[in-house]
Amino acid sequence: MTNRKLTDRDHDLLFGDDKLEPGDAVVHFEHGLARYGGQFETDLGDTQQTLTTFVYRHDGKMMLPARVGHDFWPYGAPAENLTLDRLNSDDWVKRRDEMIVELRQSAENMVAADQARRRAQASSVAVPNGMLDDFVAAFPHEMTVDQIRATDAVFADLQRTTPMNRMLVGDVGFGKTEVALRAAAAAALTGHQVVIAAPTTVLARQHFETFAQRFHETDITVAELSRLTDPAQRQELLSGLASGDVGIVVGTQALLDDAIAFTHLGLLIIDEEQRFGEDDKAQLRDLTDGLHVLSMTATPIPRTLATAEVGLIDVSVLATAPQNRQPVETQVQACDVDRMLAAIATETARGGQCYIVCPRISDVEELDAAFTDRDAAFSHVVAHGQMADADMAETMFSFMSGQVDVLISTTIVESGLDNARANTMVVWDADRFGLAQLHQLRGRIGRSHVQARMLLMTAIDRQDDSDANVRLSAFAEMTEIGAGFRIARKDRDIRGFGNLDGTEQSGQMSRLGIGLYRHILKNHIDRIAS
Repeated sequence: MTNRKLTDRDHDLLFGDDKLEPGDAVVHFEHGLARYGGQFETDLGDTQQTLTTFVYRHDGKMMLPARVGHDFWPYGAPAENLTLDRLNSDDWVKRRDEMIVELRQSAENMVAADQARRRAQASSVAVPNGMLDDFVAAFPHEMTVDQIRATDAVFADLQRTTPMNRMLVGDVGFGKTEVALRAAAAAALTGHQVVIAAPTTVLARQHFETFAQRFHETDITVAELSRLTDPAQRQELLSGLASGDVGIVVGTQALLDDAIAFTHLGLLIIDEEQRFGEDDKAQLRDLTDGLHVLSMTATPIPRTLATAEVGLIDVSVLATAPQNRQPVETQVQACDVDRMLAAIATETARGGQCYIVCPRISDVEELDAAFTDRDAAFSHVVAHGQMADADMAETMFSFMSGQVDVLISTTIVESGLDNARANTMVVWDADRFGLAQLHQLRGRIGRSHVQARMLLMTAIDRQDDSDANVRLSAFAEMTEIGAGFRIARKDRDIRGFGNLDGTEQSGQMSRLGIGLYRHILKNHIDRIAS
């Protein structure tokens, strides 16, 4: 098996430089979890040498020459939130060896799946010159350098008879969807059916409308399948897929219905890949043998990054900002309904719309009541996960179509919604959100040439040095276009690894740390694949 390595640029964007700062948590292969104490110079006879200090539990301390510091790996979370290992204890060695056995099995499974994919025969999607000209001309913007590079890589993959397994990693609003549209056009216009999977009903509807609009001038039928699809429409869709009359279907997990059959399925596109569990992704990939797969994400999970680093998945990074995109002005303020109303008034006065995002349904209800009591001079609707699917979808669509001024909701708006009219967002009790989540939310505004504004409202003391304040301060400073990768890494460092969507990788990573996890997994995969 030939591993296709990430470029240095893509690797640095995805992983950072792993530089250690005093106080960072590190893992030594032989001695376990410690706190990095920094470096100092010392005299050893006639020479000076740089020593590196590592602090363990009960003030155990190890000092090593800097040249052997590569035995330590960044853990990926603050040391003060962790239980450090005791120096010269056997506990760490036992835990490490157990993880090595588990990771070896994980590596074997990953390599086996990749080798099975490479043995499969995919339909080559060769697009004749000129066939895509009209479709491409309908894109109203100029493609960025990264979009062009990613599109060329996808087209090259589609022309091969080895199934494509490529991921588009790009900051919110950096053009992943346009690359996916062109991949879908290449497949559909040459007789292959296409599936686009999205994690939520609202995002699926938005993709359906986008794809339907772009394919309107072609003879390709685009359909939608979700829990909201009524039985008659569903039956018509199933018949169209089975006969080949439907060329593109956009849907949610409803696409996993065993009753669905295709005539010539060639391409699967998975948006917000990190929101799908491993079992669901496996089922989607198994919709047919030899399926080309294109995934998209702004915040890839660590397991995905590990497989990308060793070449088990190809990655295209979109890190070039679209033209005329302005950074979103981001401020941290105390929770204050009057300030919120003032921000809304400013936005609606220029013809825009506003998102109000809350961490809890009870907050949504309280702000809804507050706006109603004050007889606010704007229209508003509410949306949250306890609403009936049809009611929530109707509410979201009314906002997306511009019928109302303000949407008060929980975080259901963080997934891929694209509304150029909405350019103010207020996040209520913002300290309850993680950095990556705030970044996803901020990506919902500032998607046009209009200056956008985000207010992070919090009830905590701004002088507090809690993790929440660290998160908010870090986020407010990271306003440059394309900060998503840096924010995702910072969020991992502050909050730890989290849940890796239905896999066993989270436990392995939390016990080994991100650096050593990547190192051991990469070694196993390289050894098995060689």
